[in-house]
Amino acid sequence: MAALSATEPSTSSASGRPGFVQWARSILFLGVPKSSPMWFRVAIILAMVVGAATVGASGAIHLHLWFAGYRHVPRIGPLFLAQSISAFVLAPTIVLSRRTFAVLAGAGFQAVSVVGLLLSATVGFLGIHDGLDVPWASTSIILELIGFVVLATCGCALVARR
Repeated sequence: MAALSATEPSTSSASGRPGFVQWARSILFLGVPKSSPMWFRVAIILAMVVGAATVGASGAIHLHLWFAGYRHVPRIGPLFLAQSISAFVLAPTIVLSRRTFAVLAGAGFQAVSVVGLLLSATVGFLGIHDGLDVPWASTSIILELIGFVVLATCGCALVARR
């Protein structure tokens, strides 16, 4: 039987827990490795701050739009408010925890926001069919795409440095 490398998930462990679960936990709760060079740690933390700022900005835009009238739109109004609240919880979580799970959650959050906006602007989403010319749409999509790229790259770099 060949030995597994440290990066390959095993199927079981001595504690009876599946090795994959332990492997996934080790990835998701991974922080910025202290053994990494200083330039890497600074770059990762800076990327987390920039990514968190884009998440917060997206939340602020959606909250502004909710107050501007989207709160009266069925189905979409509550989603705008939920998106804002989620963003205001997620942004500081990314910066304060500095863990892979928060970074990847931020990247996913930004990706879902972009997809929702693009669906709404093209084929319609939950009964709403806006274009990209509505207020804040272009700013929102640019911020969310930047945030996605920054946070996804940061998450990949953390996993690669493992």
